[in-house]
Amino acid sequence: MSSCCQPEPQGYDRVFDSRAARVAARRYRRSGLTVLPRRTVELYRAGVLSGSTLLEVGSGVGDFSLEMLRAGMRHATCVDLSGAYDDAARALAVEAGLADRVTRATGDIVTRPELAGPADVVALHSVVCCYPDARRLLTAAASKARRHLVVSYPRDSWAVRAWAPLVNVYPRLRGSDWRFVVHPSSVVHDAVAAAGFVVAHAERLRFDEHLVLTRR
Repeated sequence: MSSCCQPEPQGYDRVFDSRAARVAARRYRRSGLTVLPRRTVELYRAGVLSGSTLLEVGSGVGDFSLEMLRAGMRHATCVDLSGAYDDAARALAVEAGLADRVTRATGDIVTRPELAGPADVVALHSVVCCYPDARRLLTAAASKARRHLVVSYPRDSWAVRAWAPLVNVYPRLRGSDWRFVVHPSSVVHDAVAAAGFVVAHAERLRFDEHLVLTRR
């Protein structure tokens, strides 16, 4: 598994640090993927989306990428704003026997598009809420997607908006400029439509929207 680039100085790694990486890796080893990435793997197995290469934006420890490789993907590129996930991600990939099929990079694909090349599928699970400008992030991600764009994000509801200030207490205490943001669904849909994508599959979960989009 190759790795390149250095973290952007945005304070993400003060929240998404090595401890967070260890917790995520331990959870994956114990119980597998969380709901949103698991649904994407199921949809890939069912043929709702297709392709042999994956770009995962906001990949964390890369557990979703590993499961997509097991499901039939040939290669996965994982990009995250925090380099603190690299060691845990590398260990998981080695354990799975898939390290030679994963490439990792650290940085922001909005400002550094050279971090990753095009892929058949580009996935962003619970990443839009971590970025202040959803339109720019989705536009950058969509430019990398040959076939499909997968986006999951918090629903713009009163419950989620009430929860957001509580989530943001921790990064303030850590001195990080990262904030959890609830973006309007209209911003997400307008951005992907402008990038040339149409909705192929949509699910509304209790707190999240989950979209599989196909390039026109």
